[in-house]
Amino acid sequence: MILLDEPKKSVQDASKAETGKIHSSLYEVIIDVLPIASLEAVVLEDDKFLFLRRKNEPVKGQWWFPGGRIRKGETLQEALIREVKEETGLTVTESKLVNVYSRIFDQRHDITIAYVTKCRPDKITLNNEHSEYIYTKKPPKNIHPYLIEVINDLEKKNLL
Repeated sequence: MILLDEPKKSVQDASKAETGKIHSSLYEVIIDVLPIASLEAVVLEDDKFLFLRRKNEPVKGQWWFPGGRIRKGETLQEALIREVKEETGLTVTESKLVNVYSRIFDQRHDITIAYVTKCRPDKITLNNEHSEYIYTKKPPKNIHPYLIEVINDLEKKNLL
């Protein structure tokens, strides 16, 4: 909650507009009251899924798809390309919409747009959000039900 006696700052002042990042104190207020628009990339290579092990909440320590928040002014494709590049070093060459999901975690509520993607083959370079990666034909054990939902939708829509 923003206190009334704090000096008023514009969202522009409170954010880092040149990078599209929101100052952490403002972000905490936003996620407390609003869902966050985000996307995920189901990266496929040789019929294998790319999973990244998360270092941050939500779902810290679990395998997940690359993805993240959509920044103001970005198209969905721009956000998809940026997130995959930032998190893996890979360049998206193709993408198709899978579905839109509402994801409610203890920490926040995300509205996530999932895409199945193909990337230019390259070396994976993880950023600081992930500790490791795997390519696998079958999802890892104990995968989160939200990801199973995406994989099921991929199968139903013949996108694999």
